[in-house]
Amino acid sequence: MPQTHVTIIHKETISSAWWQLTIAAPDLASSLRPGQFLLLRCADPLTCYLRRPIFPMPLGDGTLSLHLRPDPDPGLAWLLTRQVGDTLDVLGPLGNGFPLPHGKRNLLLVSDNQRLDPLLGLLYQAIADNLSVTLALGGSRAVNLYPLATLPRAVEFQAATLDGSLGHRGLVSDLLPNLLAWADIVYASGSDALYHSLKSQTEQIRFAVPPDFLYGLFAPPLLPCGVGTCLACGLETREGTKLICQDGPVFDLYCVRA
Repeated sequence: MPQTHVTIIHKETISSAWWQLTIAAPDLASSLRPGQFLLLRCADPLTCYLRRPIFPMPLGDGTLSLHLRPDPDPGLAWLLTRQVGDTLDVLGPLGNGFPLPHGKRNLLLVSDNQRLDPLLGLLYQAIADNLSVTLALGGSRAVNLYPLATLPRAVEFQAATLDGSLGHRGLVSDLLPNLLAWADIVYASGSDALYHSLKSQTEQIRFAVPPDFLYGLFAPPLLPCGVGTCLACGLETREGTKLICQDGPVFDLYCVRA
């Protein structure tokens, strides 16, 4: 498993609750695909935290971007305190990412959590290929959502917040009926509840969940080994138990058992 040290070259606040770290990593940036992950040592060498999976976004210039919010996890909280010039110890890239949208025109990206970098990587790639992209985000309130102002103007953005502070009042799954009828392919990063809703609503709208239409990122807080040795990240699929760290973390939702 490749191990390397990368350097933080830029850190900025992009909204009241979001930070962006830019990391110089030319070798990783050229090989990392959206949905693949790195295992990051989130502490000094004397602290026995397990490595945390992170999902940076390649920027196309030999750098990686990582978007962060305050997190109760002590490892990720440590990462948010890093400054320009600090080095990070990472393993990877690991896993299998999102498949490229060959022959597709309308991409729907959906999330109800903070793990957005894999979707943002897909978003910028699709915009560069002149594809139509809609990003639908859900959260408890507007401040928890990724900041709209940072997105390319070519992206259609739809939001759902539980308190109604931005967009639709309710869950992001409430927005799905029209979006699923429009989309040629769907990429999601979110909760099990979101994935269940995507599958059930697709079945209602399209009468079946076609293969190669729904893809979801399964990213537990810990992927302890990253190479399938510990067997701690099993996921039940129609083809038997798969390991998130090796066979995923991206899976065709049609193949995942509810």
